[in-house]
Amino acid sequence: MSDWLDAETHADRAQEMYERGRWAEAESELRKALSLNPDQPEWHYNLGLTLEASGRDLEALSSYERAVELLPDQSEPLIAAGVVCNRLQRHGQAVAWLDQALSLTPRNETAYAHKISALIRLGDHDEAEATFYLAQHALEEPSAQCLAAIAESLLERELFDRAGWCLKEALRLEPQVPRVRARLAAVLAATGKPQRALQMYLRDLRDDPGNIDTLLDYGDLLIDLGRLPEAAEKFRRVLELEPANVDAHERLGQIAMAGGRHEQAHLEFELVLKLDPQFPAIRLAVGEALLKRGHIKAARRCLREELDCFAQEEPAESARSAEELERFGSLLLEAGMPTEAAKMFQQAVDEGAESAILLRKLAVARFGAGETDRGVAASRRVLRLDPKCIASIHNLALAALQAGQLRVAAGWIARGLRVDRHDDGLRRLRMQLWLASIRWYAGKLWHRIRAR
Repeated sequence: MSDWLDAETHADRAQEMYERGRWAEAESELRKALSLNPDQPEWHYNLGLTLEASGRDLEALSSYERAVELLPDQSEPLIAAGVVCNRLQRHGQAVAWLDQALSLTPRNETAYAHKISALIRLGDHDEAEATFYLAQHALEEPSAQCLAAIAESLLERELFDRAGWCLKEALRLEPQVPRVRARLAAVLAATGKPQRALQMYLRDLRDDPGNIDTLLDYGDLLIDLGRLPEAAEKFRRVLELEPANVDAHERLGQIAMAGGRHEQAHLEFELVLKLDPQFPAIRLAVGEALLKRGHIKAARRCLREELDCFAQEEPAESARSAEELERFGSLLLEAGMPTEAAKMFQQAVDEGAESAILLRKLAVARFGAGETDRGVAASRRVLRLDPKCIASIHNLALAALQAGQLRVAAGWIARGLRVDRHDDGLRRLRMQLWLASIRWYAGKLWHRIRAR
């Protein structure tokens, strides 16, 4: 009897500490209570809430799972587990937890909203939209949370008119839903209304000045508008609130690169790499900063690490955009790795990004890797898109000259000089052609003399 009363006392103290924001003390009291009575589901659930408030999501999930085991017919622990799984990037698990919660409480607005968010993160926009319509049918009133959640899907698919309507409706129904104004600002920015977007971000920050996501989005818009010092101020504000925020450090690195402060950019990118080795393209950013600083060997090591990561990725994970592949190839080429660069450029071309600029880079990489025939083929493809490309004509003339095809080289040089008769490169090639022709005629004459 005494143990039971002591456990209840610890649980009551934990509740008091939790309400006062004293997470460590609340956790300590709950653990004491559970040591005396480990089968109380509410206390496991409250411990999960406390750990979640402390930023310890993985431990919180364990507490929620234990609460579900002990109280399987209650939806609150299931929803809490789903929310934490979303934050831990375990979106498939989140859907499973939330489906279980909805089977118990089919009219739970929060469960529907977080399930929509999980499906969006899984890339299943059709199912997310179907879940939204199910929620609209199941709930007695339109849901601001669900409207805000489905707007994220519409934003990702660039359906800005529909996203804007959903966000405005969510704002009308429930003005205090988090970040609705910030997402509406994203719609305004994407539809060519940046000044109105800035005003919307400011309104959102007045209501919630410490919202890190809004500060990041606001800073990104300022970068797009070229207002880099103001953007840097927002990212530094994020770091005041959360010193290890990798997004803010990465953006500050971008700003430093744009300002030519390559050493500072390198420090920011290295910090991101240390904090989150899986941060998208961070090794490319480090490699680029090293190249700008003239540290070629270190840049090569970094780029080779990214190549290793690229090779180990599953096909679904390695579906990088043509722009990302082109950037990777350009850095490899600058680092003196033409064979690897050619592979990246070729993959970008295979993705359908057949531009004259990309093909020109592919040709340079092919020539640099000693693949002359493939370099010639790429240069010819450039000329089909841009018949006056002097660089490609120069490469074709040089390749023909090195192969001893003097007439072919002469034809390319003549074509190039018709485009630009003052081009120094072509004029030097013309001199080399003239010398090669003299050597050829001299050799032919010498063979005739010997034949006599």
